Amino acid sequence: MIAEVASARAAVLLVAVSVKPDPTKAPGINALKDLVNGLAAYAAVAAVASILLGGIAWALGDRMGLDRASSVGKSGVLAGCGLAFLVGIAAVLVNFFLATGSSASAGTPQTDGTGSQRPPAVVQVVDSATVVHGEPSAYS
Repeated sequence: MIAEVASARAAVLLVAVSVKPDPTKAPGINALKDLVNGLAAYAAVAAVASILLGGIAWALGDRMGLDRASSVGKSGVLAGCGLAFLVGIAAVLVNFFLATGSSASAGTPQTDGTGSQRPPAVVQVVDSATVVHGEPSAYS
């Protein structure tokens, strides 16, 4: 009984709170957007530099027989590509999860009179008139 009251009260509290991002209500949001865009620009330049420097190290290391320089160059190229991918996909990921989270709902708890909050997922109804029970065998 106490658990039912607590869960109902928690459901009421969850329903009472809603979060809807509104940039017009945030002071300094334009400065923050400019800062984030500036950081993304720095990250893009760093990705290009990483790819160029890694490519140079990879080529020179491979040409001169320096295996360590060649592997570090490969790592630099891959790191630069990964950084460029993250800079490009960051806003898409945030917007996707924001839309997904805003469409989710807590729902309302449902009781079926027995104290359980949710009905069973699968209900199987068997018509006893059509069920034929044979004699039990030694193998069952």
